[in-house]
Amino acid sequence: MGDLTTNFNRSEFACKCGCGKDDIKEELVIKIQLIRDQLGRSIRINSGIRCEQHNANTKASPSSSHIDGWAADLGYSGSAERYGLLKAAIEVFDRVGIAKTFIHVDVDSSKSPRVVWLYS
Repeated sequence: MGDLTTNFNRSEFACKCGCGKDDIKEELVIKIQLIRDQLGRSIRINSGIRCEQHNANTKASPSSSHIDGWAADLGYSGSAERYGLLKAAIEVFDRVGIAKTFIHVDVDSSKSPRVVWLYS
């Protein structure tokens, strides 16, 4: 049992550098739980909230939605898993990014809605 939702714990979304930053947005986690419920399987959180230093170390945008806890990167393995995760993500989120090993989702209302992008 998770401490944020049925299946997700705060620690899964905490900054990966170990700084302790873990104030992920509840709206985001609830929507990721909807995806997990739809898929009927676990989802790996590659990246949740990031402190500014860790965000810079990952060479992410200085205005990344991860910094304030509005975004998460959902990991996958293989094209079939990517298809299912992407299909579910687009049904729940209106901001989705597609990368080689993860699907980015966010609920950042300060950014353009109804967008899908690719990471090169």
